[in-house]
Amino acid sequence: MKTEKAGSKINRGLAICIYADAGTGKTTLATTLPENETLFINTEAGLGPLLGKNHSIFNVSADNIDDVENMYKYLRTEKHPYKYVVFDNISEYEQWLTLAYTRKRGKEFPELREYGDTSFKMKEMLHLYRDLVYKGITIIFNAWEYPLEIRNNDGVILTKTFPKMGKKLAGAFCGIVDVVAHLEVHEKSGKRWLRLGPSDQYITKSQFKGLDDGESADLPTLLDKIYDYDYKKG
Repeated sequence: MKTEKAGSKINRGLAICIYADAGTGKTTLATTLPENETLFINTEAGLGPLLGKNHSIFNVSADNIDDVENMYKYLRTEKHPYKYVVFDNISEYEQWLTLAYTRKRGKEFPELREYGDTSFKMKEMLHLYRDLVYKGITIIFNAWEYPLEIRNNDGVILTKTFPKMGKKLAGAFCGIVDVVAHLEVHEKSGKRWLRLGPSDQYITKSQFKGLDDGESADLPTLLDKIYDYDYKKG
């Protein structure tokens, strides 16, 4: 079995979830990534923020339930220029999966089987795309936000805002990525920023030192801070 030392700096891609209300600017934020090295997996059908840019786009087809899996296989096994992949967005993808399974089976409305298959496929794809970090790819998962009730260590029920997806999957998903950031807009200035620090209202997470509780809405700057931090020097 091959083992390696952890080292003092990050030596792989990163998995980052950015979530917020629709229209807050998640896609616009992702366009700060290098044009020639970034692929958008588009499930939203909204291309406005990408117009005039030179990023590559893969539009997921409502007629092919295997599109996302086939793209993963391409990214995992083929030679390509993409160092950054933006999954835009996973909340819409979950809804799209349920609809696709329902249509495929000739049903008018989804039933328990469709919801179960959606949950399984969603979990599988999120893990597979997360694992692209070991191929040197940084994966950005965009998501909508949604309030969920959770029980704290004292047994008290609290409401916190999570990335929007199935209740059981939301917490597990936040556990498998490196960073969970809530995109926010300053009420007066209109400037966007990323909440990374502890919050009573929002689920946030960062496995890395060197980041502030609030970071500017610029992904290259955020990634540089993570990669430049030397854990030996502190």
